[in-house]
Amino acid sequence: MLDVAVERVRAEGLQLDYANIELEDLIRAAGVPRSTVFRIWPDRVSFVADLVRALFDADPGFDTGFDEKTLSLIAQSAGPDAHTKTAAERGEALREVLRAAVAHNVVAVEDTVAWRAYKTMSAALASGDVVPGGDEIRALLSEIEDRYLDRMAEIYRDLNAAFGLRMREGTTERDLAVAIVAMIDGMSDHRRINQPMVDAPRAVALGPEGTREWHLAAIAVYGIYDAFTVADGSD
Repeated sequence: MLDVAVERVRAEGLQLDYANIELEDLIRAAGVPRSTVFRIWPDRVSFVADLVRALFDADPGFDTGFDEKTLSLIAQSAGPDAHTKTAAERGEALREVLRAAVAHNVVAVEDTVAWRAYKTMSAALASGDVVPGGDEIRALLSEIEDRYLDRMAEIYRDLNAAFGLRMREGTTERDLAVAIVAMIDGMSDHRRINQPMVDAPRAVALGPEGTREWHLAAIAVYGIYDAFTVADGSD
């Protein structure tokens, strides 16, 4: 049932009222016993909750925090020799990893089925009573967010260690993760409405290395990162 539903969401997306996730239809497509299905999932809301979990579990970038290419871009700049660089060199390396990784990630994330389903459900919740089983779905999305934010906090903790940074007093790596995810979330909304406005490269000098082409989201992430962190050992 879940395999059939996952493939349907990949092909059609997840509709706001789950109109394309009808249990009877999926039972016929999956060729499974009707009595067994309704013993496991007494209603469509409980099935959709497990479906969304399945979508995220099938997404290789969910538990790793980023997709494979983004992680590779991070690893290239935050390798084991990062601590041997001067403070200026570490600052330049950090800007470069954010410039490259965010520009890729903000595009890649929208191609994932899990992200699209998450956006559909969160948008439906924000619209009022469109989503059947709103309380259950809200709890599910909170659970998914918590898992993702914890993983992102680990990545930012590793980045801080590699680049000689620490969180500003009163903030944590998880706060940083929340701020960046919220910004990317909003940027993705604007990107769907006006992609050229968001994706057009900006020629900006954000450090002594001079002018580079930056994606708008990368500039925003760098600004957030810079606001939340200070050089380790500084006051």
